[in-house]
Amino acid sequence: MRLYWDPLENVPLVSRRSREAFTVPISKVSDPRPAFDWDLKLLKRVLEDQFGAGAYEDLIINEVVLLGRAPYLDTSYEVIADGTVLGHLFFDIYEFKWYFRPNLPSLIRIGHRIERRTIQGRRGEEIGEAEPGDPKYLVLENGIAERIGNKYVVIKEFKKTKEPLDVKNNWSKVISVNEPSVLSKEFESIRMIWRLTKGKRAIVSFSGGKDSSVLLELARRSDINFLTYFNDTGLELPETISFVESTGCDIIGDAGDSFWRSLDRFGPPARDYRWCCKVIKLMPTYRALKHLRPGLTLVGQRRYESSARMRSPYMWRNDWLPGFLTAAPLNDWSNLQTWLYIRVRNLRVNPLYFEGFERLGCYLCPASRLSDYMRLRERYSSLWERWEEFLMKYSRERGYDTCWLTYGMWRWVDPPERMRKLCGTVREKPIKASIDGTISVSELDYERFINLSRTSRSAMKVLEDRLILSEDPIEALRILARANLCTGCGVCLEYCERKAIKLSEKASVDDSCNGCGLCNEVCPLSSYFMKLIDIS
Repeated sequence: MRLYWDPLENVPLVSRRSREAFTVPISKVSDPRPAFDWDLKLLKRVLEDQFGAGAYEDLIINEVVLLGRAPYLDTSYEVIADGTVLGHLFFDIYEFKWYFRPNLPSLIRIGHRIERRTIQGRRGEEIGEAEPGDPKYLVLENGIAERIGNKYVVIKEFKKTKEPLDVKNNWSKVISVNEPSVLSKEFESIRMIWRLTKGKRAIVSFSGGKDSSVLLELARRSDINFLTYFNDTGLELPETISFVESTGCDIIGDAGDSFWRSLDRFGPPARDYRWCCKVIKLMPTYRALKHLRPGLTLVGQRRYESSARMRSPYMWRNDWLPGFLTAAPLNDWSNLQTWLYIRVRNLRVNPLYFEGFERLGCYLCPASRLSDYMRLRERYSSLWERWEEFLMKYSRERGYDTCWLTYGMWRWVDPPERMRKLCGTVREKPIKASIDGTISVSELDYERFINLSRTSRSAMKVLEDRLILSEDPIEALRILARANLCTGCGVCLEYCERKAIKLSEKASVDDSCNGCGLCNEVCPLSSYFMKLIDIS
């Protein structure tokens, strides 16, 4: 995505509106948003801690400041103001502390506050020793060095860059300049909603977040026939529940305590093992909406939210919601467009956005960052303590190193290499198997495997204790995961149209099963069997 800037008014633009406008060099994942009072207080505290009293006032001379994401192990924001990226506000996971990393434009304003060394260095080069308590950054003759561990390492070399603009601005000016573009975007989305609904009733998914607040406003202005739906995962923050209740929803899905009841068997959810989404999101949603099939659901998803959603289309069929077409009218909206629309239309939004919570939803989501959990612990200590107690017990029973908890390694079953360098402890998989013509497994619930094998059209046979013969080994492993580890979550029961599945602590099927295999597709265990079975 691109961020444009008007040099005459010194304001960000959501679309290029003049020949003089220039592009600010932000990261590909940036998707900037306004910096709120909570963010600016954090930035001020960090700047004054690093560079002394008055550093914030030296650097931030205008009202309009944006924060955009930057690639990093945890949270890192590009601090954007006056037409340039002044630096990065980031959470150091080695010290569990926020820092500001200056860029060249910021040195024009606060360079006199940073210690200088009359040496040069290439990016990545070590240029000296460092002790705890030494300055975090040094200004060199040709760049900036950062204290990393016990060394100073060159992190930037000076290049020609645009100086910060010195023109007064404010948010009222930003809104007035961008209002025509924002209302044009509103018209495009309303037209899309009209084209999709064609006079039929739609279901508007309302999560309590800012994007769904914008979606709800668009649906209302579209004058279509719609119902609103909210899914209570059981892991929502209190303010979110209150905000949804004050807004009002026609249909509410309720996961109850499904998450906590499923934890012991499933283990902690992870970025690559999102069993939680099926148990506390998809199943309650399908249960609440299936009587409205066929239908259209509108969601507030934006493709700029994450790299995973970048290639997401604006319309798709959801395998977990058979009979429904899902569309995202905000798919091409940027974060800044969304927030400016909220200001233009004077919409109410969840107050947590202004208290240091950038993302809302399940409060212990594995997609969150360590800085998010630190903020959660500060604001909702009792909620975090319950989760931390489970993680400590889980870790202790398996003999994991303390770093597994410290660095949030539970967020992956197979961590990326950069996280493995921080902590080598990875999660154990409960089943071990080897494939060599037949499948040999460490554990097999014989009767349950035979019973559940009828859900597949592939022929399977147990030759002897813990030895399986199957024409489709992958399918056999999926059923093996269900047979050995079933938690009785009930997802499969909800989706079986033939009512062939019975649940008595664990799932079993009767003779009415036609082997369609849908229950294997929706089961969290069989869907993530590769994360549960260690195959050699």
